[in-house]
Amino acid sequence: MILKKMKTQIYRMGLIVALFLFFGCNNENKKIEYMVTFAKVYGYVKYFHPSDEASQIDWNKFSIYGASEIDKCRSKKDLLTTLNRLFEPIAPSIKFSNKINYLDAELFDIAPDSIENYKLTYWQHFGVSLGMDREKQPYESRRINREDGMGENRLFDYELKFGESIIKEIGDGIYCRIPIALYCNEKSTFPEGNEINLVELNESLGSINTSNPENLFLRLGNIVNVYNVFEHFYPYFDVVNVDWEKELQEAIRRSYFDTSKLDHLITLERFTAPLKDGHISINNNSVNCFFIPPISWEWIENELVITDVFDDNYSLKTGDIVTQINYQESAYFFEDVYKRISAGTDGWLGLRANIKSLQGAKDSKIILTINGQNIELKRNMYPYQQSEISKTKKVKYHKLENEIWYLNLDIIEMDTINKLLPQLEQCEAIICDLRGYPNGNHDFIRYLMSVDDTTKAWMQVPEIVYPNHNGEIGYQNFNWMEMMKASKPYLGNKKIIFMINGKAISYAESFLGYIEGYNLATIIGQPTAGTNGNVNPFSLPGGYKISWTGMKVVKHNNSQHHGIGILPDIYIEKTIKGLRDGRDEYLEKAIELSKEFILTNGKRINSKKEGFTDEEN
Repeated sequence: MILKKMKTQIYRMGLIVALFLFFGCNNENKKIEYMVTFAKVYGYVKYFHPSDEASQIDWNKFSIYGASEIDKCRSKKDLLTTLNRLFEPIAPSIKFSNKINYLDAELFDIAPDSIENYKLTYWQHFGVSLGMDREKQPYESRRINREDGMGENRLFDYELKFGESIIKEIGDGIYCRIPIALYCNEKSTFPEGNEINLVELNESLGSINTSNPENLFLRLGNIVNVYNVFEHFYPYFDVVNVDWEKELQEAIRRSYFDTSKLDHLITLERFTAPLKDGHISINNNSVNCFFIPPISWEWIENELVITDVFDDNYSLKTGDIVTQINYQESAYFFEDVYKRISAGTDGWLGLRANIKSLQGAKDSKIILTINGQNIELKRNMYPYQQSEISKTKKVKYHKLENEIWYLNLDIIEMDTINKLLPQLEQCEAIICDLRGYPNGNHDFIRYLMSVDDTTKAWMQVPEIVYPNHNGEIGYQNFNWMEMMKASKPYLGNKKIIFMINGKAISYAESFLGYIEGYNLATIIGQPTAGTNGNVNPFSLPGGYKISWTGMKVVKHNNSQHHGIGILPDIYIEKTIKGLRDGRDEYLEKAIELSKEFILTNGKRINSKKEGFTDEEN
């Protein structure tokens, strides 16, 4: 009897647990579904509904307040009621319904009796500047006929027509109609909202705390904001394979379990990583997690190898292989790091992972296993400190015999290159090191060109008036044509070699786009970062800052650059032996190719003088 009672109790307990998990899971899924619905409406109204009321609120605070109100919803009826209460004060012409036919009615309710003295207002986005940290240059958002009084002042030649609206299913069986073109006069947009409701909304927003990421609704509001910036303005969804709404759902789910500033930062990183945008970085100065130990490392021949040691007090040396990190296999440890990095190519992913895998709080410990021994290191340096130390070991240029010159474009100034021109004109080969970021020396390209640049459209800023990248109307094109005029002395008749790797990003890829596009050199090494175009940073409550790519950049032949980068003509792989021997295998290959060119052209090199001379700067 006792055994039977115990079995019954166990059965009942199991049933209770199962029911708890079932209903708990359903409740969680419902919360996520409703928050996704709110996120969609938030973006439509913020960026595309041109009412005066929508331009009179603090959108960051509204995202937090809205998330807190949506979180209270327990049914679709609750959701519809809350959406109306939230958005009607700022979008008086908005409609929500569980029947799409209801939204197809004529728009008589948002047109004045007479349109005399009225004009149309609507949003035009050139890229986007609304809510961004960097206004204009080159991005801009403008409400036509509202920014400068009743002056039209369009950003580009495209007009919306009255009646154009967003009519979409925003949730399971929930629909919205949001007009994106309204009538306006000098006083206001039409229809005017309820002023009392707007005042009450702004009073509610006034009490919102925008500084504490431990607040769940601040975190959810940030996710809503990030989702919409990319959903409507990221220019690379056509080449990046990502289910962005699914990523939104996962970011919302994680936000419910996060508790700290660092947790939220990691969620934002994981949220944006699938976009494969090498410009994406997420920072918060109050999050103390960016210190690294006095070493650098990278993966070479499928091993994690120490590439430099910046503190002689540790028994480490270049070439040591790290088999475990904090008692985890090194490859396994890196798997989670990769999930937090947005990168267009493996080269940039690896570069960022090499740093992020080392980072942690100031003076925190990291334990490495090398040759079966555990070595404890203290994180007491910033990455930029190591970068500056590494730069001091580099030289701006070398003369290798009389025929071959080496230029490090990462550090050499254009003035120095200009002073070297008489000697460069007399040489037979020039090796250019662009395994990094040019030091403002893109004018060097002009000496490699025999004709002026004619590439007109490799930088493209999108023109946007519709959400979700629907009905895209085009791009405005930009280029460097005014800068890229062929100059004397002409150096392109020599053997020109460029060394590249995944560290070359953005401006470096603009530079290399000319080298590749005009076939100005032999390119050796590894693919570049595959990310170019002006960044467009924005800030979020809680002290978070996010940068991202706001324009589309293509190769000079108009083919895809994003996620591909500049590809080498000859691929070079580092070896562990080469690292331990202190050799630069990229440079060795460049010298080999230079010598072959010189010998083929009837020149001879004195073998006794091989190697760098003492002449350097």
